[in-house]
Amino acid sequence: MTPALAHSDLLRKLLTCGLPPHADTERLRLTVILNLSSLVGGLFLMIFAIHNLVDGDLGLGLGDAVTCGIILASNLHLRRSGNHRLVSWVIISASCLFFLFVLSRGEVQQATYVWSLSVPVITVSLLGPKTGLRLAALYWILLLAYFLSAHRFDGLTHYPRFIFVRALSVYGLITAMVLFMEKRRQRAFRELQDKRAELAGQIQRLKQEEEEKELLIQRHQRSLAEVKTLKGFLPICSYCKKIRDDAGYWNGLEQYLTAHTDARVEMGLCPDCTKDRQS
Repeated sequence: MTPALAHSDLLRKLLTCGLPPHADTERLRLTVILNLSSLVGGLFLMIFAIHNLVDGDLGLGLGDAVTCGIILASNLHLRRSGNHRLVSWVIISASCLFFLFVLSRGEVQQATYVWSLSVPVITVSLLGPKTGLRLAALYWILLLAYFLSAHRFDGLTHYPRFIFVRALSVYGLITAMVLFMEKRRQRAFRELQDKRAELAGQIQRLKQEEEEKELLIQRHQRSLAEVKTLKGFLPICSYCKKIRDDAGYWNGLEQYLTAHTDARVEMGLCPDCTKDRQS
């Protein structure tokens, strides 16, 4: 195996770990999104944890490490159980709480900010429009509550109004866009499923019709095999009614019919002959 194929196979295994055998496309989509989010988020958190611990920021470094551990443990649980919904809830909740913790310490970096804005994308994609919207709205409310009340508590970082207005506006816009796209995707997926079901029904009907035709053909073939027909001119003696065969022999009518057809000759008297014999 070439290095490129080995790397692509490794990436495929990482993105599809926890995927049960014979899973449908929707389960595959959820698994890939969850694994990709876990890998990217866990990698960044691990880097930030090492960086903060080296710089001596024990609190933020431990927060990074704990959140990274929760994400990795959830990903391992996904491999064993395949419970996408539970793992999604755990990872999203841990990420949201961690970002609120980072907000309180005033250590909002660009990568963490981008991760926070990606919460509605991941939430709606993994949990669906209804549940995802509720969780995204809850996170939006928590952010709003923090921005409005941070100045009342000592130890919490207070941000200027334009920062949280911009953050909440962008967050709401992204949530609305993701909801719209997810509903369009689900509608298209349902239409695709209906088309697949319709095609499957048509294929099944065609198979049944093909089987019926095959049975009909076999029945006709058996019927044709049982039928023997007489074709051409039959040389019959005008006096004794014997029939000449291909070899030149003259055979009685009963003998000829028995030899050249599947009919059985049963001897009897017609009404006229019966009257003649009685008279």
